[in-house]
Amino acid sequence: MQHRRGPDGNDFDAFFRSDYRKLIGFLRFIGATREEAEDSASAAMIKALECWTGIEHPLAWVRKTAERHYLRSAARDLDASVRALKGGWAVGETLPGPDSPSRHEEEEVLALMSNLGYKQRQVIAYTYDGFSPAEIAEITGDNAATVRSNLRSAREKLYRILQESRATADRYGEEE
Repeated sequence: MQHRRGPDGNDFDAFFRSDYRKLIGFLRFIGATREEAEDSASAAMIKALECWTGIEHPLAWVRKTAERHYLRSAARDLDASVRALKGGWAVGETLPGPDSPSRHEEEEVLALMSNLGYKQRQVIAYTYDGFSPAEIAEITGDNAATVRSNLRSAREKLYRILQESRATADRYGEEE
């Protein structure tokens, strides 16, 4: 099998192995469930493979593609129950699905992130993956000052939440 190399000389297989799980983490940070994140990451990686030789910045490209896939899917899923009822194929109760528990720390971080608005989660996720505010602005199409403002607000809000959580734990003698 021939390896597909991008403009920077990197082959797709190495990129996929090094970034796929990070991409899933990025999507979880912006609000996707594990299943949604895996679906969107897979879709983005398939598209990346199809046009690999033309992608200049693969890290940014797959994140933007995966994020768009996730947002389209989430919007489509919002009216799924209405469409199901109209189509006559919905059942009264949903069947319980397999609950795949993740690590406790991951759940705590995701719970913290859920306190942020979408744009704040987005900039935190990109920042966590190593992108600068200027790069985030270029990827998202937002103004760099807006990105910096969202990042600052997100950090301040997360800091306040953590401080309140610690104060509550100290007050009630709970362990952290």
